[in-house]
Amino acid sequence: MRNSNSVVLAIYPNARGFGYAFLENPQEPKDCGVVSILPICNNRCLMRIKKFIAHYEPTLIVLQDFAIEHSRKSRRVKELISSIVQFCHDQRLPVREYSQEQIAFVFEQFKAWTKYEIAKLISEWLPQFKGKMPRIRKPWMCEDYHMGMFDAMALAITHFYLRE
Repeated sequence: MRNSNSVVLAIYPNARGFGYAFLENPQEPKDCGVVSILPICNNRCLMRIKKFIAHYEPTLIVLQDFAIEHSRKSRRVKELISSIVQFCHDQRLPVREYSQEQIAFVFEQFKAWTKYEIAKLISEWLPQFKGKMPRIRKPWMCEDYHMGMFDAMALAITHFYLRE
């Protein structure tokens, strides 16, 4: 499955499991989606992520950087991201991490400031995402199931935008 081009696997851990996006360029994602792990457990998430890495054979893993002082990520998600980074380091697989501020910087260029606006922009760029576009979230609503996939795509797009 591996070829000479850069193959990116963006992984976005969240409260349900993780969203992922597998692509060689931002215009044509090869695969993306959401994996739910119930009951949620970092060991089970990490095992599933290891299977994704073995299956897709990426040349680069893209994750969200949570090391900033005011990160709202839960301790469990931070530990999972650390475990993914350690696994990739052991496998000599490069990892790039992008902060929420870097993601916001990229999408501000396209007049998208909220997660919903970013997801809407991605679904406009990539029509195959239209059917999974989440509704506008009200304060009492939990996050849409498919938002993890849009978060992973936003990470991947940020990587392609900032890598040059």
